[in-house]
Amino acid sequence: MQPGEREKLERGFKEAEASAFLSGFTLSENFFGVKARILSGDITIDQGQEEILAYHRVKNSSVDQARS
Repeated sequence: MQPGEREKLERGFKEAEASAFLSGFTLSENFFGVKARILSGDITIDQGQEEILAYHRVKNSSVDQARS
């Protein structure tokens, strides 16, 4: 990770979390796990974004199936 990049990511995550909170959303444990892996440098922000999207695609499809 480049110098200053972690601080920039942390600031971005704080803003995203505040925005979600103010919008009435509850962030998933998956989000916080992915966030930790991004901040530790284990995965890139793009990989994290894809993991979060995939998680919610599966979660939403199971909700849709339960409604049917």
